[in-house]
Amino acid sequence: MIVVGNEYKGTRYGLKKEGESRFVIIAPHASGDDLKTGTIAKRLARKLSAFLVINNKYYKPQNVKAKINTDFVEDFNKLTWSNKHNKYLWKKKKRAMKLFFRDIAAFCDQAQIYSKENKAVAVYIHGMKEEKIGIDIGAGIHTWRNKNKLLQHRKYRDNNNSGLITVKMGQLKQFKKLLEEGLKSKFNLPVNIGYKYIGWSKSSAHQFHNHGNRNDYALQIEINNLLREKENRRFLTNLINRSLKRVFI
Repeated sequence: MIVVGNEYKGTRYGLKKEGESRFVIIAPHASGDDLKTGTIAKRLARKLSAFLVINNKYYKPQNVKAKINTDFVEDFNKLTWSNKHNKYLWKKKKRAMKLFFRDIAAFCDQAQIYSKENKAVAVYIHGMKEEKIGIDIGAGIHTWRNKNKLLQHRKYRDNNNSGLITVKMGQLKQFKKLLEEGLKSKFNLPVNIGYKYIGWSKSSAHQFHNHGNRNDYALQIEINNLLREKENRRFLTNLINRSLKRVFI
């Protein structure tokens, strides 16, 4: 294994680092699809003493780089679930993606020992273009018609809502409240739950933690462009750090 600096180990997909807490921080699109999410993930992992997994080599098919080098095209947030076999399929995915999730699973198993519940907390860091919302939390549940009403997949049917809620409802609401208190005071931006990025399909990466014999907590944090700018990253990571600790420790 290639060692990168004193903390990180190089992998086929990018970087990983062991931690000493129940948190596993993951950046699936840090190669250029979701700008600065790798930087945010590293900072957050340091604050939480968390395990860390970053893809900074493979990019989505719609990325401009995809036409230049097809060997590094793979969406690490788009898994393939087989209803017939009741498991994820990896044969048509790049080997690096399989290794990415193998390392996530191994880190989550290690992180369990730091939890009274014997459950890891996997946190996926993403970027979004929506500017009227500061953060959109994906946890397998949907904000109904822009109102303060949450619907689980069983109550709202479409072709993609095959997953499950990935944290307890009380935890989800508390996490939203804590984040919103910070963002409202500084940026006057709301925090939503599954408004645009619901994450209730089994193909969503954080749903991996509810299927395939896993039983972790998992969250998808979609961050807008403003909060990912250099002058705002310290405030953002401090806010997410405090909020995660309040809810899960």
